[in-house]
Amino acid sequence: MTIKKRLFLSNLFMLLIPALVSVLILALSMLLFVNLFYKQAMDETVRGENTVYLEHLLVKQAEEFLQTDHKALTDSHLYQTVEKYVQTQSIQLQIYDGDALVCSMGDRHEDLAEMPLYMLSNGNVYVEPITIDDHNYTIYIAFFAPVQESTWNEMIVKYLIAVLIILIVIAVLVTNRFLTKFVFRKIEKPLDILISGVHEIQDGNLAYRIRYSNKDEFLPVCQDFNQMAERLQQSIAQTEREERNRKELIAGISHDLRTPLTSIKAYIEGLIEGVAQTPERQQKYMQTIREKANDIDRMVDKLFLFSKLDLGDNPFYPEPIPVAEALHSLVAANAEEYARQGMTVVLDDIPTDCVVCADPVQFRNAILNLLENSLKYKDDPEVQVRIGCTETSSDATISVTDNGPGVPEEALSKLFDVFYRSDPSRSNPQKGSGLGLAITAKILERFGGSVRAENVQPKGLRIQLTIPKEEAKP
Repeated sequence: MTIKKRLFLSNLFMLLIPALVSVLILALSMLLFVNLFYKQAMDETVRGENTVYLEHLLVKQAEEFLQTDHKALTDSHLYQTVEKYVQTQSIQLQIYDGDALVCSMGDRHEDLAEMPLYMLSNGNVYVEPITIDDHNYTIYIAFFAPVQESTWNEMIVKYLIAVLIILIVIAVLVTNRFLTKFVFRKIEKPLDILISGVHEIQDGNLAYRIRYSNKDEFLPVCQDFNQMAERLQQSIAQTEREERNRKELIAGISHDLRTPLTSIKAYIEGLIEGVAQTPERQQKYMQTIREKANDIDRMVDKLFLFSKLDLGDNPFYPEPIPVAEALHSLVAANAEEYARQGMTVVLDDIPTDCVVCADPVQFRNAILNLLENSLKYKDDPEVQVRIGCTETSSDATISVTDNGPGVPEEALSKLFDVFYRSDPSRSNPQKGSGLGLAITAKILERFGGSVRAENVQPKGLRIQLTIPKEEAKP
């Protein structure tokens, strides 16, 4: 479940659950209130029925003891009996003879004749006029509601309201706590994983990768983190490799320049000091100096070309190149010179309709560098090089195979590094600068292709150039 969906459900439940709990509690409270009020209404009905009965009974009894000597009312047994009953029932009984109070029964001290005839402070008043022996009496009977019962009902209502508020608050807190865990538990764990990954990268463990499989918003973040770590690792490895190549380049240049410069210096000193006394010997010295200077010039040219290719500053004008035509032209132009140096170049069946997209000048340089490499490192007086070509729908692969000494297996992966230290040119500067294969690799990189090398049996080296048929996108 996604974080967005969890947040939506959390907010929804945060509203619904307390609302539902409130509705349930209100329904229960209403039920209790209805029962309470129904009971109270029933009590009021019974009390009302009893009040009517008591009214008639008290009026009748009042008539009875008024028919006696009313001056001695309080001494009569009936009077005392009624008075005890009235005091126990929250009733006030008063009898007036005209405006004069004849008797008063009950524990209240309110003057009922002065009270309104509809409602007293907390009760009802019944008035009954009677005439006995030419006396006009007025009987007041007041019925008071039990105070304790009313107070008890109020306490129950207050208690229920307090319980209702407490339950709603508890429901809100519990819901909030649960939904907080429901949401943040799914956020906290991925954040801890990401923080751990950042610390690993910060500590230099660039090979660290986050393992996260939950299908939520953190999945693409973790995937992007892994891609970032991988690119960072590749970038640092590339930087270290370039730094290593730079140091090797400086060391290689220093080594390769020192040898011809030392020779030039020695021959010039020989000429100055008169070591070469004959014109023939002096001419030989001068020719040697010129050859050494040409070696330096070629080395600087190749170094300059490699640097421009490495920086991407070398002009590059791709166009369709028919492979068969280009290879036949190249071999034909250099076959005589190669034969004089002990190398035979043989073209296998090249597809006549195979066309690649490349810069013609750089394409030619790449093939010539491979041929020169086979010529320089031949271990026999004669070496044979075979050039073949295969193609797919997207690219063509040109293979250049010689029957020379080959290279150690551990050197194959580093053969195209600039000034690779196991390169034999490091021990024999006469065989070249050691930049040829590195330049070929850079050219193929500009083409959007690739280059690789392998040993062949019984002996020899095969280098394969893969070139796309369409222009590589920058």
